[in-house]
Amino acid sequence: MSNDVFFLIVVVVVLAIMLVFIYVKDKESMRRIEQLEKIVEDLSKQEHFLRKELEGKSGLQDYDIVLLKEELKIMLEKEINAKIAPVLSSLKNVEYIIEEFQNEQQNRILNLEQKTQNISKLSPSYENEEQKIIELFKEGKSVEQIAKDLRIGIGSVELALKFKQLLN
Repeated sequence: MSNDVFFLIVVVVVLAIMLVFIYVKDKESMRRIEQLEKIVEDLSKQEHFLRKELEGKSGLQDYDIVLLKEELKIMLEKEINAKIAPVLSSLKNVEYIIEEFQNEQQNRILNLEQKTQNISKLSPSYENEEQKIIELFKEGKSVEQIAKDLRIGIGSVELALKFKQLLN
């Protein structure tokens, strides 16, 4: 019983640690996403400013504007990728840790199920116990001796014998 309680406490502590870890990683990810949002907003403002500036200059040809747009797109993509890659890496790491934890918990549950099945196989059924009581009584043993041999209460022995009408 105390091993079960200890195991339950260990599982609860591990779960609590995992939840705190996930919470911290989530906060960190949210902070990084907010930073990315600010960066994208700043880049959009810069693009708008440059676009207005380019429109104001009449000496540029359409070809130059297309090149500048492509350059801006490339710069934006590089900047965004540089900021998002660490966040994605962290999220994948958290996902891997969670999957490992889930697998470990599933294995523990399977082990517990196997142990409980083994325990239930070891405990005798009531019908087998009743048959043993009747056999021992027919062999001439007393109610007290049967209870002692089978390690059960005298009342249980008497009840089984009265039920089979072997005891008045």
